[in-house]
Amino acid sequence: MINKKFDPRTIFLSTLFLTISLIIMNNIIQTLFCFIAILIHIILVGVKVKNLIKIFFASIWLLLSIILINYFFINKDINYITNSIFRLFGIIILAAAMLSSMDIMDIGFAVEKIFYPFKYFKIPIENISVIIALSLKFIPLIKDEALRIQKAQKAIGLDYNLMSVKEKIYNITNLFIPIVVSSIQSSVKTAIAMEVRGYGAPYKKTRLYESYITIKDLLYKVTLDNDTIIYLTFFF
Repeated sequence: MINKKFDPRTIFLSTLFLTISLIIMNNIIQTLFCFIAILIHIILVGVKVKNLIKIFFASIWLLLSIILINYFFINKDINYITNSIFRLFGIIILAAAMLSSMDIMDIGFAVEKIFYPFKYFKIPIENISVIIALSLKFIPLIKDEALRIQKAQKAIGLDYNLMSVKEKIYNITNLFIPIVVSSIQSSVKTAIAMEVRGYGAPYKKTRLYESYITIKDLLYKVTLDNDTIIYLTFFF
């Protein structure tokens, strides 16, 4: 169930701010303070602890590969590696928290409203927000389509689990081409449906459920998001 505790713009801005804060953190102490703020953020938006554990185990190989590459091949010190691991994992759980607490169309709405001033510089923010929303929407659809095609091919004797790495690479076109064709067909149907519903018309758009910035959102940004703590860490 999508979280409706806060306005989509509040969650998006908090995620963006915390991500930028993580990127510019050069000290492990600063990163740890920022990580505490991230944990408070994801608890407030309603992400469950068991989901965080799943995210950790899903990204464990990526984190281990970064440790090995930095330590054995680039010869970085332990502090640098630890800081990099915390920053990367923080960005991963921030992205997962935003996607699990916001509807895909809410993300497009947040992008459109937050970056609306760029419209005066002739940047098509409305089109960009729709593209972002549709891109995120098609990711699970493509995944489901790939699984469906794999099962269909397995039923006729093409089992990737029984193949060697060389055979998998050779037969990847049998999976790739149907996915591409199906994605194009889905995108055409989506474009027709959007055109029928008036997307692109030179009129003001409306939403089924309107979102408004409330006092709760402002308090969240000022206090619960720990902006002050993060700024203080620069002087730690």
